[in-house]
Formats: sequence, structure tokens, C-alpha cells
Amino acid sequence: MSTNSENGLQSLKLHNLAFTVSNLENAIQWYGDILGFKVVNRTTFPAIGATLAFIQKADVRLEMLQVSDGFRIDELFADAPNHLLPHGNKSLVLQVNDLHSATLELEEKGVTFAWKEVDLSGNGNFSTMIRDMDGNFINIFQSDLVEKLG
Repeated sequence: MSTNSENGLQSLKLHNLAFTVSNLENAIQWYGDILGFKVVNRTTFPAIGATLAFIQKADVRLEMLQVSDGFRIDELFADAPNHLLPHGNKSLVLQVNDLHSATLELEEKGVTFAWKEVDLSGNGNFSTMIRDMDGNFINIFQSDLVEKLG
């Protein structure tokens, strides 16, 4: 058994966030046009019947998968805060340097908002939450405010 802090679970770090989409091409377009992500790899996983694309912006890498028999569970996409009731993944959480400017840019792009610049904790931790083309939540915090959450 190794005690080296660089091995095993001690070396754990985020590789990517994976989620399914209803239409891979539409998802690539939406995440590119709205958030500026670029495709870094495309492939298929025949063993699970999925086509996928890795997209990336800065240090954030997302893996989007499309499967032919995919289906939607409406309770997972309820309006906030009811989206928190079903157990499971809730949102992609990103950070920006200036939340107000980012919110204005998103307004110009015509995205669907769950909320704009809401203080979620009552301690100045403002966020804007949007939905992607499939209704998945993307929560955006201002980077200097994220430190207050930790």
C-alpha cells in the first residue's frame, strides 16, 4: 500500500462533467454560441450506444452524450427551487469575473433564465441561473463571491 500523496485517491481531480443531450449537434452549437465552448474531441462508445463530444473552455471540460433511446424525466427539470426535490445532479456551476456583465451578455443572446443575479445565501453570493437547449440548469457565480461559499 502506497503512502505517496501523489498516488491513488490523493491525486483525485476533476476530469470532466458528463451529461446526456437530446441532440448532440444542437448542444455543440448552443454551448459554443452562448458560452464559447469549443469541440476538442468527438467519438462514439459502441458498447453503450452513445455518440459524444468533449467541449472545453479554459479549464472546464464537458462531455455531452447522445443516445438513441434517451428520454426526459420531467421532475429533474422542474422550476427552481423544486428542481432540488429529486435526488441527483442539479446543475453545471461556472464562475465569471463579472456576473452583471455576463448576465447582460446572456440576455442579449436570448437564453432562458431561471433567475438573474439572485443572492442565494443572503450573504452577497449572487448567481445567475440559465437553462441550456434541453432545459439543464447552468448556475453562474462571480469568482470573487465563490470564495465566500467555500
